[in-house]
Amino acid sequence: MKMKPLVAFLLALVILMTPVLGLEEATAAGTGKITVTNAKEGKNYSIYKVFDLTQSGTNVSYTIAAEWEGFFTTGAGKDYIVAENNAEGSLNAIVVDGEVKYINITEGNIVEFAKAAQGQIGTIAKTDTQSEANGSVVFEGLALGYYLVSPEGATEPTEVNGSIVSLTSTVPTAEIASKGEYPTVEKEATKVTADIGGTVSYKVTTKVPDTTGYSTYKFDVVDTMSKGLTFVDGSVVVKVNGTQITENFTVTSAVQADNTTLLTIAFDMLKFQDKVGKAVVITYDATINKDAVVGNGGNPNSVLIEYSNDPKDTTTTDKTPPDEEKVYTGKVTINKHEKGDDTKKLEGAKFVVKNAEGKFYKYVKRTDTAVSWVDTEAEATVLTTDGSGAATFEGLAAGTYYLKEIEAPAGYNLLTEEIAFTLSADKDDQGVVVGMEATSNVENSSGVELPSTGGAGTIAFGLLGGAIMAFAVISLIRGKVRAEGRK
Repeated sequence: MKMKPLVAFLLALVILMTPVLGLEEATAAGTGKITVTNAKEGKNYSIYKVFDLTQSGTNVSYTIAAEWEGFFTTGAGKDYIVAENNAEGSLNAIVVDGEVKYINITEGNIVEFAKAAQGQIGTIAKTDTQSEANGSVVFEGLALGYYLVSPEGATEPTEVNGSIVSLTSTVPTAEIASKGEYPTVEKEATKVTADIGGTVSYKVTTKVPDTTGYSTYKFDVVDTMSKGLTFVDGSVVVKVNGTQITENFTVTSAVQADNTTLLTIAFDMLKFQDKVGKAVVITYDATINKDAVVGNGGNPNSVLIEYSNDPKDTTTTDKTPPDEEKVYTGKVTINKHEKGDDTKKLEGAKFVVKNAEGKFYKYVKRTDTAVSWVDTEAEATVLTTDGSGAATFEGLAAGTYYLKEIEAPAGYNLLTEEIAFTLSADKDDQGVVVGMEATSNVENSSGVELPSTGGAGTIAFGLLGGAIMAFAVISLIRGKVRAEGRK
């Protein structure tokens, strides 16, 4: 049999499956090489020999590799070994059980064949497995044949090839560009600030993976919440391709020894294979608790996906890079000092905080479980500045607030106006939140001391009045004495 029809098929396959294929003479008789370029960092690639090949000059002969016989005779590959050649006579002949048949793999059905073959590899021994090194993978010393190249763990079909496999023949060497894609996950906080005790929401987005070749498949969305966050039971909502689902996933949450919370959403992705590549959107809530980091540091939680990466060994898994988001609760620190002298700190000033709706802040640091907002000043939490002139209100969502002084330090005048401050989750040029910590410089002035009863001025007037009275008495006595002398 001449090699020309097979070569034409292989070139058509390469156009469909990979952008580059280089054919060279074999470096040694009966051996070949497959080079996989565009390999993903840290990933493994396996090959499976589907057909054995013998060659004499330009004549080639194919036989089904022993482990693939069931696939072609009674399995999903039975439509690819046919009794008659096509009208063009372009199919390669193959002897099966002593009968001449034909390999029905063409440009028109190569994608479907690749997927069918991929579905078999969970029961087929690997010919070889290699790991990515410097962006490529090399398989050398291969017997000539027809090979399936499978990026292990790649479960997202690309638009180019419609499958996660590349299929080629080492006649004698081949170079393919891997098109395998892997699960990804993205996370965003739909509400990034809240009071302590308030609720924040998260949105996690991934895709339904292609689980072809797997009898069981692990796909766990794993979220780790820092100790300042408490998962809200019952808040998980899952949508696949825009439709909410309530089955074929489980939700578990557990507080760890370090007080972080591990939230796991485990999917049975075998049940969603009619929606491969469609979006999976997960939303859930958490509350900011009293152990939260207050201020610009934020409270992180990160999400990753742990997924199966080998159809032959479903106990081995891989993980996506984690995607982390932070949520924030803020604070304001009062810097109380004498007017005109910020080095003279004032102790003993008492303050309350109001929000934009005129409600008053109520919270005792690390004792109350949540900030609340009350109607009257009498119910509000009152903080008093310490010896360094400081007092801190914490656990506040982004927004505009007002400080109200309700008692001034001894010897100082009470402020007659409220002082506004703002908290925000805005970020600087490096993407760091800088607006959830505010410092409010509050000045107090003392007045001129007014005269009062019992003061030095009263004493002076008393002495002067006494002297005048004494002089009047003396003058009166002298006048009487003179009058008596005249008598």
